[in-house]
Formats: sequence, C-alpha cells, structure tokens
Amino acid sequence: MSLEGLETWTFQLDEVDQQLLDIDAHEDTRDNELACFSTGPFGVFPLPRDGSDQPGDRGPRPMDTDFEDPRHRQEAALPNQDATLGALRDMFSSGNDLGDPPTPRDGSFEGFPSRFDMDSDLFQEPIIRRLMDNYVNVCAKVLPPLPHPENLYSTIYVPQAMAGASSLLPPSVDHGPTKVPASNEAIFYAVLATSAFHLRRDKAENGLELDVLARGFRAKAFESLQKALREPSPSQYGEGAGGGAPRGDVSSFSSVHLEAILSAMLTLTTMDVMEGSMSEYWIHLGGMGPLARELLQREEHHATPKIARLITMSTFLSTLASTTSLDLAELPWSAAEQHYYYDNDGDGDGDGDDTTEKRPYDVSCRDYYGLEFAYGITPRLANLMHHVVTLGQHISYYVSRSDAFPPTLISACRRLSDDISSWSIESEAIDDVILPPGSSPARSAGTSSLSFTAQLAKHHIFAFARGLRVYYHTRILPCRPSDMRLHIDRVAEHLVEIEELKLRAGYDHNLCATITWPGFIAACEAERGPSRDVWYRWWTGMLQYGIGNIAELWQVVQEAWELKDVHGVNEVPAWVPVLRKRGQRILAV
Repeated sequence: MSLEGLETWTFQLDEVDQQLLDIDAHEDTRDNELACFSTGPFGVFPLPRDGSDQPGDRGPRPMDTDFEDPRHRQEAALPNQDATLGALRDMFSSGNDLGDPPTPRDGSFEGFPSRFDMDSDLFQEPIIRRLMDNYVNVCAKVLPPLPHPENLYSTIYVPQAMAGASSLLPPSVDHGPTKVPASNEAIFYAVLATSAFHLRRDKAENGLELDVLARGFRAKAFESLQKALREPSPSQYGEGAGGGAPRGDVSSFSSVHLEAILSAMLTLTTMDVMEGSMSEYWIHLGGMGPLARELLQREEHHATPKIARLITMSTFLSTLASTTSLDLAELPWSAAEQHYYYDNDGDGDGDGDDTTEKRPYDVSCRDYYGLEFAYGITPRLANLMHHVVTLGQHISYYVSRSDAFPPTLISACRRLSDDISSWSIESEAIDDVILPPGSSPARSAGTSSLSFTAQLAKHHIFAFARGLRVYYHTRILPCRPSDMRLHIDRVAEHLVEIEELKLRAGYDHNLCATITWPGFIAACEAERGPSRDVWYRWWTGMLQYGIGNIAELWQVVQEAWELKDVHGVNEVPAWVPVLRKRGQRILAV
C-alpha cells in the first residue's frame, strides 16, 4: 500500500489530472485568462519514494488540455465569478498612479514598499478589500491556536500575498513590468480564496456567490503554483533566463525560490482546510516533501528562523496527515530500526545519539521553534506522534501477513508507551513568548498566575499528550477500557477548558480555533452516555469558528458513533471504517 502524494507517488500523471478534475474543474470559454487549471500544482514532478530516489520517467503531461467536468457546468454558468474576476482585471489594469513597482531584494519581498499596504489604491476595490480585511483581521487570528507575534498567517503569508498582488498591476513606465515570483501570486489567490471560504459560512444570503468566487481564486492559485514550479529562480530574473528548472529537479531552485514555493503550498493546504472537503491537501503535502528535504539539506546549520519554521510546519502537517491515513506503506521490522527506540544518550527520549538524521523535529535546535504557537504541540510530542505512526506501519506488516511479531518490535512498542507516559511539559523548551522564563505550567487546575496565552498553551499541549495516549492504544497496544475512558475524559477536560478560558476572557469565535486532532482522536472512541454529551457540546461549539474541515470531522465522529451503536462495528480506531467507506482523507488540524 502507499499514500499517494505523501510517502510515495504511484499514479501516472494523467491519472492525477483526472483526480484533480474530479476535485474542482472550472472553465470559461469566453475568456482565456480565466481558463481553469485543474491539473493540480504538483504535476510538474512526481514525488520520489524517498530522498535518495530519482523520479522516474512518467511520460508527457497534458498541460494545455481544456477540461470540463459536467458536474460543475451549472456552477461555471453562474455570472458572479466571471463578472467579479473581470471587474478585478479592469481595476488592476486601470491607469491608477500607484508609484514605482517593487524590486525584489535577493529574490525576497520582505519589507516590500508601502505601496502594497492596505491603504494603497490597490486594495480599494470593495471585493479585494473585504477579503483581505477578513483574512488579516479574522482568518489570521482564528487559524493559529495561540496568539503570538510571529503568527505565520500574518507575518509570512500576508506580506507575500500583498507582494503577489503587484503582478496584477499595469507595467510602470519607468521600470517596466513588475517581476514577481508566481509563488507570491499563488499565495495572494490562496489568501483570497481562504477568506471567501471563511466568509461564506455566516453569509447565507450570498453564500453561493462567495463559494463560486472562492473556487475561482482557488483555480488561479493552482495556476500560479504550477507556473512557479516551472519558472526560473528569483536570482535569474533580469538575466535573460529561459525556461526554468527541469521538471522534477528541485535542486536547481535557489533557496529563496524553494522557500517561496513551500510557503505557497502551505497556504494552499490552509485553503483546502478552510474549504472543508479536504480533497486536495494531500497533494500539497506531497509536493512539500522534496522541497523541505532540499532546504533542510542546504540550510541544516544556518537556516533562518523563517525557513526553519516553514520546514517544521510542513513536516508536522505531513506527520499529522499520516496519523489518519489508511494507505501508509507496511514496513517490515529490521535490526537497523531497533536502536531508534532505545535510549543511548540518557535524555529519556529513546532516540539515541546516532539517530539525529532520522528525527523530523530536532528538539535540540532552538531554530526549530514554532510548533507550540502554530499547532499547539511541542517538538517532543510531535516526535512521539511520528514514532507511533512508524511502529503502526511495522505492526500492519505482520498483521496483514498473520506473522508473529518480532520480540524486539514488541519491546520497542512498550518502550514507546513508557516514553509517552513519562513525558512531562517540564522537559520541553517552550517558546519564551508563550511561557516566560521562571513560569511553571503546573499540572494542577490553578493557573491564575499564568498569562492567557500560557494557559491556552498548557491545555493544548496536555490535550495532545492525552490524545497521543488514545492514539497509541488504538494503533499499537490496547489498554484496559477504564484506562481508555480516563484518557478520553482528560482530553475533553483540557479542550473544554480552552473554550472556557476564551469565554471568560471575553473572546468570541474570531480568535484562536482549537486544533482538532486530540478531540477527533478521542471523541471517536467515546462510548455513549455522558462521555459523549461533552463531545457533542464541544464539537457544536467548534463549528462557530467557521473553518470548513471542523464540520467534516464532526460528521466523521458521528458516523463512527453510529457504526458502533447501530451496526455493532467494534473496529479501532473507530474512524477507520468511516473513512474507508467514504474513501476519504482527513487532516485533523
């Protein structure tokens, strides 16, 4: 088995084209500029099986084929998308005096001119202004679980999106066309699509128009990302460079180019989460793999905090996606794996001195910060999550063949259980902004001495720690029913307290949506009765954040309960038969 687009790439490119056609096809035969790009962003290169494999020859890619999905003909016939995007083109091609175009400094748009701030004429068009305002003031504050000054959505994606908007400006008389990487254009369109998908949830009177608008911007984001993967690196601008890097060869991209494309892929993943169906994120995550590996190899000892954060975020999302995948490869156990689960360096994490290259989150390197405020989890917990997934792949290998487990595999599973049980927050190097030096995130209920952010962080982290116990016992070795109920109840307590904290502080659902993974993993295993009542209240409250995938995950939870209660299905994890029946992938973020 294989996870298409995450660990291995098994499809022919024309099969990928057809899959993406099924996801989203838009066509406007009246205007070639609005022709849609349903081939997806990563058809430019196949994802190798691992970092050392070379991509095989998959044959030519039908990049210029016109597609039409009959399921979307009615949607495409709606006038709103064409009229809106046409108005935007007219606005951007007007003769407004907007000053000099920006010039990339070393290919970067950090510190771009004030011409692109929200007061610029560029953003006075009502639709763009509305969508950007909503993204900056709502989406960028809702998506991360903790308030933090280095919020990725506002400090990285928004500046890159606003730089990408300059590609829609007319050429300057003095400076000629503005040369903006297509990756910035992709981020701009993805940000607009994300905002439109978010607004549609509480705008019933024009929800359909917002949905169509969002899908139009999503198609443009795909187009721009495909272009970015084929264009020359930013360092080549102005040098008469030709057709860009060969398909499948990311090693020829500059680090700045890789960084920008990785940012674009992350924004498109967010866009899919906000849309809700989670039908495309796995493609974006699959494309991040070779880029992150290339950047990590180049920047291992001198990565900027920004690059380190992007690599860490993409790696963690891939790990998170693998926790609920039904298609991970089955792996035989080998002697080479054994040292990975035994503690040779005395730090209690079971990884040993000689396994650093295998660790997806290097907890010894302070450059690899950001998981706490981006996803509410710590590096050590993320490592433990990665280990559970990997051991689950080994166990699946022997279960599917009805073979006996190697004794050392059982020992490794027990050792991992001990590591999860012995984890403590005191062992983590929590970001100082979240938990100032000298603060103690005590396990007791008394947290009045902690700041609002620190209290949120504490309960997020503890929810992940308890959720990891539930996940371990459903994927690796089972536990007593009473212990499982305790773990599930503890997850619920922390998640409910997060919402209570925000309510007491006077915040509504426009701030810091809780990460759903602990709640999803635990709620699916809850037995009927009071244990489920708390989950019903928690999930219905979570819907108020307006993030599309929350409603989809809640539906999976309810279907898992129905299978257990009505049909007597006792398979664990309980979400597995639901996803199998649906043929669906999920990202519980």
